Amino acid sequence: MPITIESDLYWIAQEALNNVRKHAAARHVAVHLHFTDSSIILQVVDDGAGFDRQVVPDEELGGLRTIAERTARMGGVLTYGSTPGKGTRVQVEVTL
Repeated sequence: MPITIESDLYWIAQEALNNVRKHAAARHVAVHLHFTDSSIILQVVDDGAGFDRQVVPDEELGGLRTIAERTARMGGVLTYGSTPGKGTRVQVEVTL
């Protein structure tokens, strides 16, 4: 794995965990890193407050926006889902 991808994934995990700390009021958070021969998948899942994307303005999505920018620079794909009261899942997949 190239050092730049390793560094970017570390930064993304750190930012996602910071978002959990600042916004989620979660009781549990899990970080999963899955390697295959052709890809790496980073997933951060919490059981916190969650949010409704239709209600939260773009300017309040700063952490997710910077995660998206860094993911795009790596050529990766960011997906996330969140449900109010049920937590948030952030996933980044990078093809090697």
